[in-house]
Amino acid sequence: MKRFLRYLRHALRKRRLVTTTQSGSLGPALGVAFTATMIVLGWLAPGPLVRLENGVLDAQFKLRDVRSVGREIVIVSIDEKSLEELGRWPWSRDRLAQLVSVIERDRPKVIGLDILLVEREATALARALKEIATETHLTGADSAALQQILDKTLSAVDTDAQLAAILAAAGNVVLAVPFFVPMASSGQESFLAPVSADDTLIKRSEFMLIRQVQHGETLEPYRATTVRPPLKLFADKAVGLGHVYSLPDLDGVTRHEYLALRYGDAYYPSFALEVARAYLGVARDRMSLTLGEGAQVGDVVIPMDQKARLLINYAGREWTFPSFSATDVIHGRVPAGIFTDRAVLVGTAALSTYDRQTTPYSANFSGVEKHATVVENILHRQFLKKTVWFSLLESGVILLLGLTVTFLLRRGQALFGTLATAAVVVGYGAGAQYLFVARGLCIPVFTPVLTVMLVFVVMTVFNFVTKERQVKEIRAMFSSYVSPQVVAELIKAPSKATVGGQRKELTMLFADLVNFTAFSEKHSAEDVVAQLNEYLGAMTEVIFRWNGTLDKFVGDEIVVFWGAPLDQPDHTELAVKCALHMRQKLGELREKWRAEGRFLLDNGIGINTGMAVVGNIGATGKKMDYTAIGDQVNVAARFQGLTRKFGCPIVLTESTAERIKKLIDVQERGDNQGRLGHVSLRKLGSVRVRGKETFVGAYTVESLKRNESSRVDEAAPDNPVEMTER
Repeated sequence: MKRFLRYLRHALRKRRLVTTTQSGSLGPALGVAFTATMIVLGWLAPGPLVRLENGVLDAQFKLRDVRSVGREIVIVSIDEKSLEELGRWPWSRDRLAQLVSVIERDRPKVIGLDILLVEREATALARALKEIATETHLTGADSAALQQILDKTLSAVDTDAQLAAILAAAGNVVLAVPFFVPMASSGQESFLAPVSADDTLIKRSEFMLIRQVQHGETLEPYRATTVRPPLKLFADKAVGLGHVYSLPDLDGVTRHEYLALRYGDAYYPSFALEVARAYLGVARDRMSLTLGEGAQVGDVVIPMDQKARLLINYAGREWTFPSFSATDVIHGRVPAGIFTDRAVLVGTAALSTYDRQTTPYSANFSGVEKHATVVENILHRQFLKKTVWFSLLESGVILLLGLTVTFLLRRGQALFGTLATAAVVVGYGAGAQYLFVARGLCIPVFTPVLTVMLVFVVMTVFNFVTKERQVKEIRAMFSSYVSPQVVAELIKAPSKATVGGQRKELTMLFADLVNFTAFSEKHSAEDVVAQLNEYLGAMTEVIFRWNGTLDKFVGDEIVVFWGAPLDQPDHTELAVKCALHMRQKLGELREKWRAEGRFLLDNGIGINTGMAVVGNIGATGKKMDYTAIGDQVNVAARFQGLTRKFGCPIVLTESTAERIKKLIDVQERGDNQGRLGHVSLRKLGSVRVRGKETFVGAYTVESLKRNESSRVDEAAPDNPVEMTER
C-alpha cells in the first residue's frame, strides 16, 4: 500500500502542472457535488431552509409594495376608540345586536361576524329577575300580574334573544366557529384538552362535494378533534358558519389560510371562504373541494396545497382595507350607504383583545383584516400559486443554475466568474419577482440562489488555491530556466507550462569557453570559480534578456534553447541576437579583466535549428530537469566545436542560416525594419555530421557598424570538413 501511495504521489508530482493548468476535473466536480447536495436539502426541506425561503417570500411582498384591494370589502373594527366610548370587551349581546342592526340598514350583501358566540350571556339584571321570580311567593291576581311583568322584563333583558332576532332579520350573517386541532396534526405538541360540544349544528355548513384525485396522508387537511359551534339560537339564524383556525409558520408569520378542516368524515370551510361564498351568492351545493388541488366556489377555483391551505396574497400593511370604528358606526358617524352591497367584516382590532397576527408586512395585523384579505383574494382571484410540483420545480431550477454557474466558472477567471454569477443571481431574482408580481407565481428563490452562491464560493476558492499552486509550481519549475518575463507569461497562461514530453522545433545554442582546462590548472580554485561565476552570471543575464530557456551549465559550457516552454515563432532570430549580445558582453568582461590583470576568457558559440524533444526529464522524485534532447541538439553541440576549426566565435548550421537569410532579405527590402539588421552572414564551408551522408553548410554571423547594411556572403572555400564527435 505504501509503495502504491508513493507511486501515486510521484505520478501526480510529475503531471501536476498539466492537471492544475486545466483545473482538473475537481473544480467542476465540486460544483456538481454542491448542486446535488442542495437538491437533496430542497427535498428534505429542513426547518431553517424553509424559514429562509419564507423570508425571501416576505421580501418579495415588500418589493412589490401595496396593491389595490377594490371597494367590495369594508371592515368594522372594535378598536381602542370603541372600547373607550362603549366600555371594555367583551361587549354584551345587545351591543352587538345594535351594531349589526345599524350595519344592516345599508343592506350589505353579507356580514361576517368574526366574534365567537359559543356561550349564553347571563347579565346581572337577568339573574336578579330570575331570582325574584323564584323566591317571591304571591297568590291570586297579584301573583299572575307579577309573573307577567317578570316574564316581560326577562324577555327585554335577554340579550341573546335580541341578537338572534337581529341575525334572523338580517339573513346574511356568517358566524365564526372555533375548531380545536391537536398540535400534533401541525407538527407540534398540544397541552390543551378540547372541550366537548354538540356538533350537529355545523353539519349544514360542510362541503357537500368532495373529490380526492390523489391519496395519502400528505394530501389531507388538518384534522380537528372538537368543535364549539355558536349557540343554536345563533347558528340557526346564520347564513353560514366558517372555522377561524389559523396556524402561523415556524417563524411566527401567518402566510396561509386553511380553506378546509377535516372533522369526523366531513370537511368544513373557513370563515373567509364562507363570507366570499355568501357575497358571490353561490349555493352551497355549488361549492366543492378537490383535495390536493383546490376549492371551487361557483366559477372561482381557489388553488391550495396538500394541506388545503391557500397562500395569502397580502395587499399591504394594516388598514389597507376601508375601515370604520364600531363606535362611529353605532353613533351614526359614518356616511349613509357606506355598507351597501358590500361584504362587511366585523371583528376586534384593539390590542387588548389579543387577536393580532404577524404578516410579511406587519407584526400588528388584526385577525379580521386577515379574513378580509382572504375574501379579497377570492373575489378578485388574486391567488399566489405554488404548484404541487414545487419540490420538483425547485430541484430542476437548482440543477440548472448550479450546472450553469459550474460551467461558467470552470476556467477560473475571477472577474468573469463574479460578473457571470452576479448576472445569474440578479437575472433569476428579477425573473422570480416578475412572476410573483405579474403572474402570482411563487417559484423557489432562496435555495437556488444559495446553490449558486455556494458553487461560486467553492469554485472560486478552489480556483484561487489552484492558481496559487500553479504560480508556485511554475516559479519553482521555470524561474531558474527562463527570464522573469517568460515566467510571467507562463503564469498568465498556465496551459503553456506543459512539462510533459513534446516534439517541437527549437533553436539551440551551445557556448563553451576556450582553453578553460589550461586556465583552471594554472589558477587557484577560488579564482577559477569566482571568474567562472562572473562569466556565467553575465551570460545568463543576456540569455534572459532575449527570453532564452537556460537548459543547463555543463562545467563551463552553457546550453540554451528557444521555442519552449512558450511558443516563440521568432526563436531563430532571438538565438542569433542573443549570441551576438553574448559576444558583446564577453568583450566588455575582457576589458574589465584586462584592467584587473586577470586571465582573458574567450568562448565559442554553436547554433542549430531543428526538431527536438523537450520536457521534464530525470529521476522522478529525485532530480528532474527541463531539457531538450535529440539529434538536432547534438548537432548544435558539434557545431560549437567547429568554432575553433573555422576560427569564428559563432557558427550556425545551414537550417539556422536559411532563416537568418530570410530575415536579412526582409530587412533589405525595408518590409520589417528593426528585426535583424546590420549583420553579416557568411558561409564558412560544408561539414559532414557523423552518421549522416549529406554535408551541412556552416555559417558565421557578425555584427556590423550601424551605418553598414546587412549582407549575406555565400563565397566559401570548397573544403568540406568531417565533423568529429565531441
